[in-house]
Amino acid sequence: MRTPIEGRPLGLRTGECRGLVATALAALLLALAGCGEPSIRERENRRELEALLTAISLKNKKELDKDIKRIDGRHASGELSDDGYKGLQEIIKKAQAGDWGGAEKQAYELRESKPYFK
Repeated sequence: MRTPIEGRPLGLRTGECRGLVATALAALLLALAGCGEPSIRERENRRELEALLTAISLKNKKELDKDIKRIDGRHASGELSDDGYKGLQEIIKKAQAGDWGGAEKQAYELRESKPYFK
């Protein structure tokens, strides 16, 4: 069936179809790239953040000290990146200074912004 104005069949033109296919393919590739499973290292780092958050929520200095040692060890062994370590250190410093509420808030913010980190 042809449109009265253009004299062309109804439906997508060849150029439009190619553009849609290219867009769909790009979206699929981006989705697949972002959907990878976190590595074991990233899971372990998340576990350390959770342990730190627990110690801070309970205001437990003894557990906080244990968490600090494990976090320092992970950083020293290269399992925790400098960036990740820096973020955790900011939280730890607040807790050590007695700002448990501020440390807890910052830990939750880190957990939300970076569910898994290197």
